[in-house]
Amino acid sequence: MSTMATQSETTSGSTGANDEKAGIGSRIFGEMQRLGKSLMLPVSVLPVAGILLGVGMASLKGIETNGWQVPQAVTLLFQIMQNSGDPIFAALPLIFAIGVALGMTKNDGVSALAATVGFLVMIATMGVIGKARGIIVPLSDKLPKAEQKPPFSMFGIDTISTGVFGGIIIGLVAGYLFNKYYRISLPPYLGFFAGKRFVPIVTAFAAIAVGVVLAFVWPPIQNGINSFGAWASNSQTWAAVWLYGTVERSLIPFGLHHIWNAPFFYELGECTKPDGTVLHGWLNCFYYKPEYGVLGGGFLFKMFGLPGAALAIWKTSKPENRVRVGSIMFSAALTSFLTGITEPLEFSFMFVAPLLYVAHIILAGLSFPIMFLLGGRLGYTFSQGGIDYLLYFALDQKPWLVLLVGPIYFVLYFVVFSTLIKWRNLKTPGREDAVAETAAVGGSTNDFARQLVLAFGGRSNITDLDACITRLRVGVKDVSRADQAKLKALGAAGVLLVGRNMQAIFGTRSENLKTDMEEYLATAGDDAELSESDVADVVYEAPTTVQPKLRDPEAPQKVEIWLGALGHRSNIVKVEEAGETRLRIVIRENAPVDEDALRAAGVMGIAHITDTTLHLIVGLNADQYATEMRAQLSKEPKTV
Repeated sequence: MSTMATQSETTSGSTGANDEKAGIGSRIFGEMQRLGKSLMLPVSVLPVAGILLGVGMASLKGIETNGWQVPQAVTLLFQIMQNSGDPIFAALPLIFAIGVALGMTKNDGVSALAATVGFLVMIATMGVIGKARGIIVPLSDKLPKAEQKPPFSMFGIDTISTGVFGGIIIGLVAGYLFNKYYRISLPPYLGFFAGKRFVPIVTAFAAIAVGVVLAFVWPPIQNGINSFGAWASNSQTWAAVWLYGTVERSLIPFGLHHIWNAPFFYELGECTKPDGTVLHGWLNCFYYKPEYGVLGGGFLFKMFGLPGAALAIWKTSKPENRVRVGSIMFSAALTSFLTGITEPLEFSFMFVAPLLYVAHIILAGLSFPIMFLLGGRLGYTFSQGGIDYLLYFALDQKPWLVLLVGPIYFVLYFVVFSTLIKWRNLKTPGREDAVAETAAVGGSTNDFARQLVLAFGGRSNITDLDACITRLRVGVKDVSRADQAKLKALGAAGVLLVGRNMQAIFGTRSENLKTDMEEYLATAGDDAELSESDVADVVYEAPTTVQPKLRDPEAPQKVEIWLGALGHRSNIVKVEEAGETRLRIVIRENAPVDEDALRAAGVMGIAHITDTTLHLIVGLNADQYATEMRAQLSKEPKTV
């Protein structure tokens, strides 16, 4: 008995330490996810800016180069388009500041105002410090302007250029201060400035401190970025683009690739516009110097490679599943081909066959140096899909390489995926073992939103709700209350779980699904919570067949430990199975329950439905365990 107690204490101590580490890691990952998601709002502005600038510039270039005779009104329209897109790229740091602040504060407009105020104060502060340190040298009237390099200026303020990083930093500061002070109380005579009105004020003062720090810290960082950019742009560009492509695909499962993209898109490389303005970033410079379109390799695997993988997955699926798999693969492949959005297809095999994703990372990474070494220079603003390919065709260098090398990549992906699937008998879509499933059969938008809420464990289990282009991002209190199988049955291509942060991959529907869930939660009552027993699904049919199950020969020993950890008969009121994998336990009080001992004895998860009702997640033999528990309880002496 003492040995068991010692083991329990040791297990409890180690579990507590592990839980603490997991909690810290989960929080860090959660914040990184929020930042990555926040970057999506400013990034979403770029396609319209790119279309205006790209189409306008390409058309004007065609008119000038080919001597086309077009009406003056048409030329004027193209000039308007070009000049309309240009300021958006020039204001990217401020746009990122606003977007990050909104993303960190659930889209509260006050945080956007605070970020704007903070950004202006920050660049003004850096301008003053920069001039005092001799980093910023204003133009002199005593020297010819042609012999002088004008200082970087934004909104008429000479300052130190921090690019989008400065915007991201001040956006994070504004978001943090909003979350900390939006409900602050002040003395009555300052009451007007209480609450949200206080946030822009405190952000302005914080921005002074940020500006002072960046004025000293940023120049050496910028020198390092410039050195790497010079290496990447002029020396070993093939290696830089390979590194970019390989790491970017590796970060896709975690949703952190947006953070990795930022320095390559908006900082690496330097070019000068005809008016003398200095620009940074491969994407920004492409419009004025097409040789900066070094990331064109993405067109190979997004337009051709992944559709080849989709064909391989369909071809290797079981004949009886090919209609179902074909519809899924076709829509995912078409999305990848047209828009460059790859997650719906990648998540169909990422978790069920990680070996395929490793192969995909290797092939995707190689596509970038292949296109670069062949001389292809292609630009884009959203993603390397067919739409961007057509939009910037006139500005690209050797865009026909995509049509030449692309089919080769299609065949390469098809052969590699087909070979690996057959060789390792990978359980890709359509090759799964026959199991009892639930199938969607329709339902209203409100019903579907309710099912999503319940699949995440109910309203009280959801701590944060957001979405990016292809993912529902949900923070939960208790992961064991969420039902990943139900999320997949609702249409999720995959579910990623890190700590208490969940990502359900619903493709481009994710943003609308988030809105549907928010609207449902705003008016829902108790129906938004999980009940003690299984909730009747309005969009699902019950399974018609059940796979035969193997009995657990160790059930008596496990149950004996579980009963002890629950407080024995004196604390247990009722035991019954709650679905295929759960036991519903009604207890008198929660204090005697030893959750660490339960987990150590094989319980996979513990859900607290009420103060006196627990759900134990025990696997597919819940009925066997329930019968065994009732049998052992009947033999225990009754205590009063």
